[in-house]
Amino acid sequence: MTSVLTKSTLPARRAHMLALAWAPFEARTALFADRLQVPVFFVHFLLYKRPYIAPFKYVLQAFKTWAILLRERPQLVYVLNPPVFAPLCVWLYSLFTGTKLVIDTHPPALYSRKWAWTVPLQRFVIKRAYLNIIDQERFADQFRQWGAQVVTLTNPPRPRPEKIIELERAHSVDKAAEQPKSTVTRTRQDGLFEVAVVNTFAADEPLDIILQAAYALPDAHFSIMGDLSMAPADVHQSTPPNVTFTGYLRGEAYWDALRAANAVMVLTTYPYSVLGGAQDGVTLGKPLLLSDQPALREFFTSGVVFIPNTAGGIVAGVRAVMRDETHLIQAVKWLALQQEAAWQARFGELLRAIEQA
Repeated sequence: MTSVLTKSTLPARRAHMLALAWAPFEARTALFADRLQVPVFFVHFLLYKRPYIAPFKYVLQAFKTWAILLRERPQLVYVLNPPVFAPLCVWLYSLFTGTKLVIDTHPPALYSRKWAWTVPLQRFVIKRAYLNIIDQERFADQFRQWGAQVVTLTNPPRPRPEKIIELERAHSVDKAAEQPKSTVTRTRQDGLFEVAVVNTFAADEPLDIILQAAYALPDAHFSIMGDLSMAPADVHQSTPPNVTFTGYLRGEAYWDALRAANAVMVLTTYPYSVLGGAQDGVTLGKPLLLSDQPALREFFTSGVVFIPNTAGGIVAGVRAVMRDETHLIQAVKWLALQQEAAWQARFGELLRAIEQA
């Protein structure tokens, strides 16, 4: 299955470009394509995030990718990594056509257990790209050591939620999973302090400490998001009464859950992951509770309480937001303005490189 946005009035300088990702939908790619004003294609078959079927769906996605490239004949392709096999497919096509690659690499592709075995392949194709995009200077330095051209550029600042919902509805290839118009207006329970936990049950997202902390915070309620089919089998056995598992939320249901919260919590054990869920909290002006990791400290400089990945850290962090919620709201709104200005300056570097291609 494939999703595409076609712009009828592309600027001439970028009419030769398209964006592509192997996923049902990926917000960063969609937002970049929207900013660049180029068509975006999401290519995906079978189930998502199921490693045991990856070899089968990657074959299908490779042939679909080549079909798109042969039909569109782009001179420049913005492609998401991981999986590395997507940019490798574009590179193989480029051997016969001269098409140039702009590879956008998410840092966990370079160090997570899931993708670490592909680093030699990533290095191979990254060196051969016309340009690489990475969201942290530490990895940009690594790319330069490999002999690659690179621009450091974080996730595009989130636009209003309505815009993101529009992009997801237009591009998601997972139509069967689309939710109807949300009827959720508020998830706060009996005046409790509401914490929205943006979560996917991934390996780097600690869950047990949230449940432990909830027992010590009877005046708070935790709405933990994520597809429960990806959760540990025994997750409900230790759920305190002030915790709700919302299931996988998307579109309006997701944004309504964040709006209903006093604070947004996103946790990771990865030191160099810039969390999209935290950026969503910034979009809505919500105080953030984030893992005390170096990349997050560099990117989220105000409106946030950093916490160690421990139950005690979560308890202390929630109490801190309760005490200082009004000030944190103002600080996170200032952060949104600061991040937009900084991003626009770096985005200009990317545009100039594309125009010269």
